[in-house]
Amino acid sequence: MAYHAQAPPITLDRARSIACSYGKDPQELEPQFGFVLAHIHHALPAPPAAAAAHLSALPDAGDGVDRISTLPDALLRDIVARLPVKDAARTAALSRRWRPLWCAAPLVLLDNHLLPDGGARDEIPNIYLEHADSRAGAAAISCVLAAHPGPFRWVRLASCYMDEERGQVARWLQHLAVKGVQELFLINRPWPLAVDLPVPAAFFSMAALTRLYLGFWRFPDTAGLPRGAAFPRLRDLGLYDVVIEDHDMDFVLARSPVLEVLCFQSHMLPPLRLRLLSRSLRCVQMHASNVESITVVDAPRLERLFLWMVPTEAPCCRIKIGFAPALRLLGRLDPAKHEVQVGKTIIKAGTVVNPRAMVPTVKILDVNVRFVVRSDAKMQPSFLRCFPNIETLHIHSQKTDESSGRLSTKFWQESAPIDCIQAHITVLVFHDFRGERSELAFLKFFIESAQMLKRLLIVFGKGCFSSMVTSKVKALFAGKRANRDSSLLVCESAVAEGSCLWDFQRGSDFSCTDPFAPIEQSVS
Repeated sequence: MAYHAQAPPITLDRARSIACSYGKDPQELEPQFGFVLAHIHHALPAPPAAAAAHLSALPDAGDGVDRISTLPDALLRDIVARLPVKDAARTAALSRRWRPLWCAAPLVLLDNHLLPDGGARDEIPNIYLEHADSRAGAAAISCVLAAHPGPFRWVRLASCYMDEERGQVARWLQHLAVKGVQELFLINRPWPLAVDLPVPAAFFSMAALTRLYLGFWRFPDTAGLPRGAAFPRLRDLGLYDVVIEDHDMDFVLARSPVLEVLCFQSHMLPPLRLRLLSRSLRCVQMHASNVESITVVDAPRLERLFLWMVPTEAPCCRIKIGFAPALRLLGRLDPAKHEVQVGKTIIKAGTVVNPRAMVPTVKILDVNVRFVVRSDAKMQPSFLRCFPNIETLHIHSQKTDESSGRLSTKFWQESAPIDCIQAHITVLVFHDFRGERSELAFLKFFIESAQMLKRLLIVFGKGCFSSMVTSKVKALFAGKRANRDSSLLVCESAVAEGSCLWDFQRGSDFSCTDPFAPIEQSVS
């Protein structure tokens, strides 16, 4: 189905109308957009060049010898590539020795280095970019891309109102395709939220691309693309507030034979129904995105599936796990928002979980719990039985005004036995702990049941730490417990609940064994 039949562009008037329908103040849209833009830029990988970088050399020995210029060409090209593009180009004026180096160095371009402030906004760009600065930046980008012969190693274009520069943007992408861009970050500045700008189809001809991040675009209709359109080397794809249809997402996965990492940030329209059918995918991450369903159809290498603050217009987000024999990390499951299906079995409170409804490969699980909401609590035993071999369990205790009564230790004891608690979990991390009775009841049950537990980490919510509550936890730990050799650590979160930004780079760093590990600070 064509895009316009499902998801009209988010014009300013429509955005205001949507805000009013949710009881929001339309005047807050612009600062909220700044918040979204900040989240997106936080999620981008750190650039290999920065305006704040400093170069230094050994002190002058007094002989007047230029020792930097005697370095090998390969090292000098690497130095030049780490400079802001203006400074890199200026090195050609230093001497004959330096003249050819910039053109021979793989181009690293951050367009904010071409703005009048010279790249002072390396980290998070200012939402209030002057249109005159945007136009000047766009002209400078065109000059750089035309002048440098390539290859283009790393290009981030994120400081222009690209809807006003459609012709230039099309030429940029042609240059990038011809000159072999490897890593491309194309982040539009669409305020006032006119996310109806289609990405030119030229980027499908970028055969050298290994990493692509798109922000605030409408994905092209893939039905009209040439048969050979593909991303043969693409390993990392990030889609940030990109309007994309389900069949176009299917097309991207089918035409990206080595894609390993797929990230969604702030996806709103249309509601995403993601089907994971890929022989190469290892990590899928979703943050603050409108997700109706995720179906793992056939993903033999998928190791990590992250759902972080995933809203949905549907009653719940359906997570269907089919063939995923390598799945090791899963989170954050939320019984209030997620319906989990393993094979043909939909997991509900009290579901008798048979081996066909289990995912035995998962070792690290991250879940939300509202301990004072009985329906949430009842789902936890069912969730845990689906993943019988969990070794590290992260529990986030969520605040809520809804309550269906406090749950005692007896409630959890009657839910036993839970195999992963009794025989496999070695680490429990309890996040956003406030010392409520229902939280303490669960901890008592867990401590008395977890025979393999080695470490219990209680992370108090920021501002919730108190010595009285800590003494209650220590008293529980000093009483009856299944493993007398386990250890207890109590600390306070360094950030307020709900304010921590999910780190996409950490999530896709396979050397980081537990990306869910908390940000902590010691307490006395």
